Amino acid sequence: MAQEKRIDLTEGPIGKKLLIFVWPIIIANVFQQVYNITNSLIVGNYIDTNALSAVSATNSITIITQYFYFGFSTATSILVANYHGAGRKDKVKRAIETSFVVGLSVGIIFFGLLELFTPMLMRVSNIDASIYHSAELYLRCYVIGDTPMMIYNMCFFIMRSMGDSRTPTKYLVVSCLVNLALGIVFVGWLHMGVIGVALATTIAQFIVAVLAVRRVLRLDEDIRIDLLHMNPDLSMLKSMFSLGIPAALQNILIALSEFTVQSYINMFSNEFIAGLGVASKVSLWVHMPMHAVSTVATSYVGQNLGAGKYERVKEGIRFCARLAMGLTVVLSSIFFFAAPFLISLFDRNPEVIRCGAIMTRCNVLAYIPLTWSHIYNGVCRGAGNVKIPMVIAVFAQCIFRFVFVTIGLKFFFSESILYLSSALCWTLAGILAFIYFHTSKWVKQAQLR
Repeated sequence: MAQEKRIDLTEGPIGKKLLIFVWPIIIANVFQQVYNITNSLIVGNYIDTNALSAVSATNSITIITQYFYFGFSTATSILVANYHGAGRKDKVKRAIETSFVVGLSVGIIFFGLLELFTPMLMRVSNIDASIYHSAELYLRCYVIGDTPMMIYNMCFFIMRSMGDSRTPTKYLVVSCLVNLALGIVFVGWLHMGVIGVALATTIAQFIVAVLAVRRVLRLDEDIRIDLLHMNPDLSMLKSMFSLGIPAALQNILIALSEFTVQSYINMFSNEFIAGLGVASKVSLWVHMPMHAVSTVATSYVGQNLGAGKYERVKEGIRFCARLAMGLTVVLSSIFFFAAPFLISLFDRNPEVIRCGAIMTRCNVLAYIPLTWSHIYNGVCRGAGNVKIPMVIAVFAQCIFRFVFVTIGLKFFFSESILYLSSALCWTLAGILAFIYFHTSKWVKQAQLR
């Protein structure tokens, strides 16, 4: 990778460096969301509401692996950023080689488990008989792309930890265009149904994985990776697991919580299922800034702590928090009022629009306090503290949400319980993260505030 494409976050004006680094990640997240909504857009416009419900009903299953992969990718990011900030290229090389071995192994294992347990997961999800066959076809084809998804996620985090946030964006653009084009061909022209959109996504994921691996192999003149002669480090493997397992476990538990909630959603009408499935994809656009800035914060803190620049760390954290909150407030306001129109782009059924608009509005308002959770948890992870963010997220987004939905639906079997569940748990997660960051002794001792 050419040196000029990378940004050194340990030197220069903080605000300028962070803005230059974050905008490609925001654009990448935009295309990631385009990627995520493409299947629903194609199914909703080319097939029917039942097909859209089938795709929406499997959301909580497909997201399990995505959350898990993000956890291990975060561990890779922390190690690479720290070693890069400290100028230890030998350690960077070893960390990359170790992450490749872990990524490939975990991806293959999860693919096998999902294929094996698909029938059980679908039964537990309460997927209605009218959409069961379509949902199973979609899911079995979709999970084929899980291993390349794991690989390219790790590669993206490695690039960003080394200061290159532009290349992952370019690859996501290519992947989105391939996914969209193939989806239209397979569904609109060849009439392959839901399996067509899943196949398009799988092919696109393989393409971006190949591109990402190829780039990482040429990461630096002093860091040459040979896939046939990789030398994973046992001690680094332990560090990766100690950092990655808590983050991955947190994400798995959140995914299981969403899986449980989805099983309740699937007990309602197909219009309700489709509306909430679309709402989750629409509202995620508001989620993009906080996610992007959180990713930047993790890399920034990791590099600067590795370089021993503690005052620079604190100033950068303040800038990230203000930037993320400002962008989230603006987007939340826009999406709150535009919700019915945005839902109608996927399905013109009035009931789908009504349900989707209500859920979107609940989500985007809760994203404002959730911004604190993303930024402060990202900062803590960059400093190597992955356990407390896990505890906060698991309590707010898993335990509290599960209890609220389970008890609420027993007393009031109403759509309102499901509308409120996400909003309340995300608000609580943000408040708890804010309190922890501004009051805990660990944060002060780590010189993050």
